[in-house]
Amino acid sequence: MRLIGRWLSHGLGLALALFCGVLAMQAPAFTHAYASALLQVASDARRDIDQREDSARRYYGIAAEDEAGVVVALQAHEPSNAETLAHSIAHASRLGAAYARITQSPLLLQPLTAFADAWNDPEGDKAAIWKLSWQSFTPQLDLGFAALLYGFGGLMLGALAAELVAAVTMKAKRRRLALHGYS
Repeated sequence: MRLIGRWLSHGLGLALALFCGVLAMQAPAFTHAYASALLQVASDARRDIDQREDSARRYYGIAAEDEAGVVVALQAHEPSNAETLAHSIAHASRLGAAYARITQSPLLLQPLTAFADAWNDPEGDKAAIWKLSWQSFTPQLDLGFAALLYGFGGLMLGALAAELVAAVTMKAKRRRLALHGYS
């Protein structure tokens, strides 16, 4: 009976460690998917802004070349459109800056940078992108250096979690035996 108990304990510990390791290996791949989604949404927003600015220039004869000048000139004709254009410009800038922060950070820190950037999202711009990236992400086994390092870290954390669970279980078992008069 002890043999089976040890076997189950070690097996569950190994399974938890492997699960955590494989899960952690996904961090670099998910970061790439999230950064690509940020770039795509920022590019789409940028195209929309450019079209709206060109339309405003043609329709109202706005001569300003920079975005701020177009917004100020449009304010005189259509304050609501000027406000939404300014919001769109800020939105595209935030997404582009997030993409730049992630891709310019060292490879091993990119997943942490992406998580911190998505976590610190006061405008709520990145939450939908993060959620969509997560929903459409396909797990993969990347054998790159960063993925292997994250996988090793996950494996170690999973092994630690398994040991903690085993220790708590053993302590509860000893208490139960002590209550019933067994030593």
